[in-house]
Amino acid sequence: MNVTGSSLPLLRQCQWWAHENVIAPPPSPPSESMLLGTEVHSAIENYLCGRPVLASEDAKPLFAEWLDWWKQSHLSALGDWRAEQAFAYVVAADTARLLDSRNRRYDTKPGEIAGTVDALYVDAQARYGIVVDWKTGHDFGRFVADAEDNWQLKLYALCAARAFNLDSIRVMVVRISDDGVSVSEHLLDSLELDAVAATVASLVAKIHSAQPKPGGHCRRCRAVSVCPTTAQATTALVAPSPVEIAITNPEQATAALIRLRQVQAACDQIESMLKTYATEQGGIRLPDGKTWKRVPVERESINLSGPEGAIAMAAISAAGAEDAVEHKAATSKAAIERAIKAQGLKGKELRGKIESLLSEMRAAGAVRSTTVEAWRELED
Repeated sequence: MNVTGSSLPLLRQCQWWAHENVIAPPPSPPSESMLLGTEVHSAIENYLCGRPVLASEDAKPLFAEWLDWWKQSHLSALGDWRAEQAFAYVVAADTARLLDSRNRRYDTKPGEIAGTVDALYVDAQARYGIVVDWKTGHDFGRFVADAEDNWQLKLYALCAARAFNLDSIRVMVVRISDDGVSVSEHLLDSLELDAVAATVASLVAKIHSAQPKPGGHCRRCRAVSVCPTTAQATTALVAPSPVEIAITNPEQATAALIRLRQVQAACDQIESMLKTYATEQGGIRLPDGKTWKRVPVERESINLSGPEGAIAMAAISAAGAEDAVEHKAATSKAAIERAIKAQGLKGKELRGKIESLLSEMRAAGAVRSTTVEAWRELED
């Protein structure tokens, strides 16, 4: 497997997966959130490059949040920005070259690590640059490190510094959500850039003889299902013969949790492969005669803005469910159920009052229906 800038954080935890003999399953199809992130990135790229911004209805709110922030940021006054700038970092030589890459498809040579900077600013006279990474979604805390600890951005800073002969690079993680934009940033001077280069060289040197190192990072590894320690972890949790799993001390608990996370990651990877196959074949037949396949499912969301929202708010108030309305005049089915359940209602009476309120809100146009894809075992 090839090492890229986005996989460098994983390489710091385990080098085994990057060995040339490791053949990982193909990457999983992009999720809905990933596709949305791609659309937002594309809209920002077009804006920075002076091209017409074409964004889907789902991407427009996030792009609007970004645009409001951008116009007020000092970054917008700096001058020309390079959007989607790709690099190849030559590890042995500690140099970098620019790549003409679209859709993150890199034409690299052995010993190079490729990656794409979402936005890059270079001040050649001051020998200073800025590397920016746009992030969208709601899992920032779990999966995206802040700028100071973000090794993907540290590599990109190193690439920019070597390619443009810069002494310092400011890296910025810009998180874009429905609630606005937040930023973390960190300045790397020439000494820290040299330290990043030394760390990358050390990690790459370990690949050839590395052994698997299971841990929480397994959930981000494409090779987790073919890793030899996954089989060991599976056997430890679900042995061929029933065994008692004892967790009586911190060491046992830590070991069991690491095994569990690794097996879960491998199962997620295999499930993704099965979903791809089932999509292509129209489903997977099960021994009980059912078929596991993807089906459309209707989901409803409640909108309390606009004239229809006023009607819905009145209906909620009449039902005594004001506690269901959260900040920014928002609510959900779950919040409504909690508020009405707090009135002491149960069973059919509870369900009836909830459905009556929802029906009134649907009639007012405050409930919107969205079709999503779900996987079900269905009778033929």
